[in-house]
Amino acid sequence: MKSRLLTILLLFLGALILPGISFGEEVNQDGWPIPDLRNLVPYSIAIQRADGAEKIVEKYYTSDGGHVARLIGNGKIYAYAVDRDREPPIDYLLLDTEGFGKFTVRLKSNETYRLPEWIFR
Repeated sequence: MKSRLLTILLLFLGALILPGISFGEEVNQDGWPIPDLRNLVPYSIAIQRADGAEKIVEKYYTSDGGHVARLIGNGKIYAYAVDRDREPPIDYLLLDTEGFGKFTVRLKSNETYRLPEWIFR
C-alpha cells in the first residue's frame, strides 16, 4: 500500500516539474473542423504589425450567439478563435502549425502560442 502511494505521489510530482507539458493542448492529426464563415460579414477587422508579420484579425458573429475570429499572418490563415457566448475568455483556438490548411492543434483560452514559422515563407 505504501509503495503504491509513493509511486502515485512521484508520478504526480514528476508531472508538475516536467517542462513543456501542456494540458490545454489537443492534437488531431486529421485536423479539427474549422468554423463555417460563409455568408457571414465581419463586424470588426483589425490590422497590425506584430512579431515581424502583418497580422489581420477578422471577427464574425455566429448565428448561434457566439463569435469567431479568423487570424491571418502575412496573408495566410493560421488560426481561428472560437467563442460560443461572446464573453471572455474564448473557448478555444484552432491552429494550423504546418501551413497545410489542417488545423491540427486546439488550445484552451489560457494557452499561449507563437506565430507559425510557415507564415514567414
